Amino acid sequence: MRLIWSLTKSPFTQNINVKVKNILEITLKEILVGTCHTVVTLSLENDDRAEAFLEQLIKSNQTAAKSLQTCMATITAIEDYRNPRKFKTVAAHIHEIKVKGIRLYCFRDQLDATEGIPSKLIIATNGGKKNTAKEQTSDIKRAEQIRERYLAAKLDPDTELNYQPLPQPNEN
Repeated sequence: MRLIWSLTKSPFTQNINVKVKNILEITLKEILVGTCHTVVTLSLENDDRAEAFLEQLIKSNQTAAKSLQTCMATITAIEDYRNPRKFKTVAAHIHEIKVKGIRLYCFRDQLDATEGIPSKLIIATNGGKKNTAKEQTSDIKRAEQIRERYLAAKLDPDTELNYQPLPQPNEN
């Protein structure tokens, strides 16, 4: 992504074009490491809707948060997990991780093998409650938009990718 600003010193001088790189920052934060996949939240320009949703869920409904964590652990432990009641494709490349009344939207991605970064990811984009079909459709569209922005940014050489692993427990 590049941004071009046009500046004018005064009405009598010519325009001065200044090229400014617009570096998009992607941050992937580990939330669960499985044997086959790793679940991460996705932050684009410090906007991490999945993390915000999960933090709110933990505060408001710990039982649902635990159920969601258990479901994610099962999904990440199996290479090609299939269970439409718990992990369902809801749009092209968009999946929902389902527990009672809660939906976490995500997509899969595979990164080049880099030291310290898992290659097989399940990237959580946003979440919602199972409310009306209109609200669920809106949540799915938001997940698609986030995925499209992520994929476009990944192709841009000016994009900065940050990976935040889970904190390691202190060994005494």
